[in-house]
Amino acid sequence: MPGTKTVTIGKIAGAHGVRGEFRIVPLTDFPSRFEEMDRLELYSPEGWHKMSLDIVSMRFQEGKGVYLAKASGIVDRDDAEAMKGLSIKIPAQERVTLPEDSFWVDDILGLSVEDEESGEILGVICEIFPTGGNDVYVVKTPEGSQKMLPAIREVVRLVDLERGVILVRLLDGLWD
Repeated sequence: MPGTKTVTIGKIAGAHGVRGEFRIVPLTDFPSRFEEMDRLELYSPEGWHKMSLDIVSMRFQEGKGVYLAKASGIVDRDDAEAMKGLSIKIPAQERVTLPEDSFWVDDILGLSVEDEESGEILGVICEIFPTGGNDVYVVKTPEGSQKMLPAIREVVRLVDLERGVILVRLLDGLWD
Protein backbone atom coordinates (compact mmCIF):
# COMPACT_ATOMS: atom_id res chain seq x y z
CA MET A 1 0.00 0.00 0.00
CA PRO A 2 2.94 2.42 -0.15
CA GLY A 3 1.86 5.55 -2.06
CA THR A 4 -1.83 4.72 -1.53
CA LYS A 5 -4.00 6.93 0.69
CA THR A 6 -4.76 4.88 3.78
CA VAL A 7 -7.08 5.22 6.76
CA THR A 8 -6.67 3.79 10.24
CA ILE A 9 -9.33 1.31 11.33
CA GLY A 10 -7.70 -0.17 14.43
CA LYS A 11 -4.75 -0.38 16.76
CA ILE A 12 -2.85 -3.29 18.30
CA ALA A 13 -3.34 -3.07 22.08
CA GLY A 14 -0.92 -5.85 23.05
CA ALA A 15 -0.73 -9.58 23.66
CA HIS A 16 -3.52 -11.86 24.82
CA GLY A 17 -2.26 -15.04 26.45
CA VAL A 18 1.02 -16.77 25.65
CA ARG A 19 0.41 -18.30 22.20
CA GLY A 20 0.77 -15.20 20.03
CA GLU A 21 -2.79 -13.93 20.12
CA PHE A 22 -3.13 -10.14 20.20
CA ARG A 23 -5.83 -7.57 20.98
CA ILE A 24 -7.16 -5.17 18.36
CA VAL A 25 -8.98 -2.01 19.41
CA PRO A 26 -11.36 -1.04 16.58
CA LEU A 27 -11.16 2.64 15.57
CA THR A 28 -13.97 2.51 13.07
CA ASP A 29 -17.73 2.90 13.04
CA PHE A 30 -17.82 -0.50 11.32
CA PRO A 31 -15.82 -2.86 13.60
CA SER A 32 -17.42 -6.02 12.23
CA ARG A 33 -15.22 -5.57 9.15
CA PHE A 34 -12.42 -7.27 11.15
CA GLU A 35 -14.36 -10.54 11.08
CA GLU A 36 -14.05 -10.65 7.28
CA MET A 37 -10.39 -9.63 7.00
CA ASP A 38 -7.77 -12.19 6.05
CA ARG A 39 -4.78 -9.82 6.11
CA LEU A 40 -3.68 -6.89 8.27
CA GLU A 41 -1.40 -4.06 7.18
CA LEU A 42 0.42 -2.64 10.21
CA TYR A 43 1.96 0.82 10.47
CA SER A 44 4.17 2.57 13.02
CA PRO A 45 2.83 5.59 14.94
CA GLU A 46 4.87 7.73 12.51
CA GLY A 47 2.97 6.24 9.57
CA TRP A 48 5.61 3.87 8.19
CA HIS A 49 4.47 0.48 6.87
CA LYS A 50 5.92 -2.12 9.24
CA MET A 51 4.50 -5.47 8.17
CA SER A 52 1.68 -7.49 6.66
CA LEU A 53 0.09 -10.31 8.61
CA ASP A 54 -2.05 -13.18 7.36
CA ILE A 55 -4.91 -13.79 9.80
CA VAL A 56 -5.40 -17.32 11.13
CA SER A 57 -8.32 -16.49 13.43
CA MET A 58 -10.30 -13.45 14.57
CA ARG A 59 -13.00 -13.24 17.23
CA PHE A 60 -14.74 -10.49 19.16
CA GLN A 61 -14.17 -10.45 22.92
CA GLU A 62 -17.57 -9.70 24.43
CA GLY A 63 -17.58 -7.11 27.18
CA LYS A 64 -14.12 -5.81 26.29
CA GLY A 65 -14.88 -4.19 22.92
CA VAL A 66 -11.77 -5.66 21.31
CA TYR A 67 -10.99 -8.33 18.76
CA LEU A 68 -8.61 -11.17 19.51
CA ALA A 69 -6.52 -12.19 16.53
CA LYS A 70 -3.99 -14.86 15.67
CA ALA A 71 -1.69 -14.39 12.68
CA SER A 72 0.84 -16.63 10.98
CA GLY A 73 4.37 -15.93 12.13
CA ILE A 74 3.27 -14.54 15.52
CA VAL A 75 3.99 -17.54 17.72
CA ASP A 76 4.31 -16.31 21.29
CA ARG A 77 3.51 -13.52 23.72
CA ASP A 78 6.74 -11.66 22.94
CA ASP A 79 5.91 -11.55 19.21
CA ALA A 80 2.42 -10.27 19.96
CA GLU A 81 3.59 -7.71 22.53
CA ALA A 82 6.19 -6.34 20.07
CA MET A 83 3.32 -5.14 17.85
CA LYS A 84 1.68 -3.07 20.60
CA GLY A 85 0.87 0.45 19.38
CA LEU A 86 0.95 -0.37 15.66
CA SER A 87 -1.97 0.91 13.59
CA ILE A 88 -4.06 -1.20 11.25
CA LYS A 89 -4.77 0.63 8.01
CA ILE A 90 -6.66 -0.04 4.81
CA PRO A 91 -6.65 1.73 1.44
CA ALA A 92 -9.15 4.62 1.55
CA GLN A 93 -11.09 3.14 -1.37
CA GLU A 94 -11.88 0.06 0.79
CA ARG A 95 -13.85 2.10 3.34
CA VAL A 96 -17.50 1.24 3.84
CA THR A 97 -19.81 3.18 1.52
CA LEU A 98 -21.58 5.87 3.52
CA PRO A 99 -25.18 6.93 3.10
CA GLU A 100 -25.92 9.99 0.98
CA ASP A 101 -25.02 13.29 2.72
CA SER A 102 -22.58 11.51 5.06
CA PHE A 103 -18.85 12.14 4.86
CA TRP A 104 -15.61 10.83 6.30
CA VAL A 105 -13.83 13.15 8.74
CA ASP A 106 -10.73 13.25 6.53
CA ASP A 107 -12.90 14.37 3.58
CA ILE A 108 -14.19 17.36 5.60
CA LEU A 109 -10.90 18.45 7.19
CA GLY A 110 -9.21 21.14 5.10
CA LEU A 111 -12.33 22.22 3.20
CA SER A 112 -12.91 25.95 2.73
CA VAL A 113 -15.97 27.36 4.46
CA GLU A 114 -17.95 29.86 2.40
CA ASP A 115 -20.93 31.99 3.41
CA GLU A 116 -23.86 30.90 1.24
CA GLU A 117 -25.31 34.40 1.00
CA SER A 118 -22.25 36.65 0.59
CA GLY A 119 -19.77 34.22 -0.95
CA GLU A 120 -17.19 35.33 1.65
CA ILE A 121 -14.55 32.75 2.55
CA LEU A 122 -14.88 32.31 6.31
CA GLY A 123 -11.94 29.96 6.80
CA VAL A 124 -10.93 26.31 6.67
CA ILE A 125 -12.17 23.30 8.66
CA CYS A 126 -9.25 22.42 10.96
CA GLU A 127 -10.89 20.08 13.46
CA ILE A 128 -14.12 18.17 14.07
CA PHE A 129 -15.64 17.42 17.47
CA PRO A 130 -18.25 14.66 17.72
CA THR A 131 -20.78 15.65 20.37
CA GLY A 132 -23.33 12.87 20.16
CA GLY A 133 -26.19 14.86 18.64
CA ASN A 134 -24.17 16.43 15.84
CA ASP A 135 -20.56 17.17 15.03
CA VAL A 136 -19.05 20.61 15.55
CA TYR A 137 -16.70 21.96 12.88
CA VAL A 138 -13.81 24.13 14.05
CA VAL A 139 -13.07 26.77 11.41
CA LYS A 140 -9.73 28.56 11.32
CA THR A 141 -10.44 32.06 9.99
CA PRO A 142 -8.10 33.97 7.65
CA GLU A 143 -7.18 36.11 10.68
CA GLY A 144 -6.06 33.00 12.56
CA SER A 145 -8.85 32.76 15.13
CA GLN A 146 -11.02 29.67 15.54
CA LYS A 147 -14.81 29.66 15.31
CA MET A 148 -17.18 26.75 15.80
CA LEU A 149 -20.08 25.74 13.59
CA PRO A 150 -22.61 23.03 14.38
CA ALA A 151 -22.82 20.46 11.59
CA ILE A 152 -26.59 20.71 11.23
CA ARG A 153 -28.69 21.18 8.07
CA GLU A 154 -29.74 24.71 9.07
CA VAL A 155 -26.06 25.76 9.03
CA VAL A 156 -24.25 23.40 6.65
CA ARG A 157 -26.09 23.89 3.38
CA LEU A 158 -23.82 22.02 0.94
CA VAL A 159 -20.64 19.96 1.09
CA ASP A 160 -18.93 20.06 -2.30
CA LEU A 161 -15.93 17.73 -2.15
CA GLU A 162 -15.04 18.34 -5.81
CA ARG A 163 -14.68 22.08 -5.24
CA GLY A 164 -13.31 21.62 -1.72
CA VAL A 165 -15.96 23.89 -0.22
CA ILE A 166 -18.64 23.81 2.46
CA LEU A 167 -21.40 26.37 1.98
CA VAL A 168 -22.87 27.57 5.26
CA ARG A 169 -25.72 29.79 6.39
CA LEU A 170 -24.72 31.69 9.49
CA LEU A 171 -27.57 31.90 11.96
CA ASP A 172 -27.93 35.10 13.99
CA GLY A 173 -25.22 35.32 16.66
CA LEU A 174 -23.45 32.15 15.51
CA TRP A 175 -20.29 33.73 14.11
CA ASP A 176 -20.00 36.73 16.49
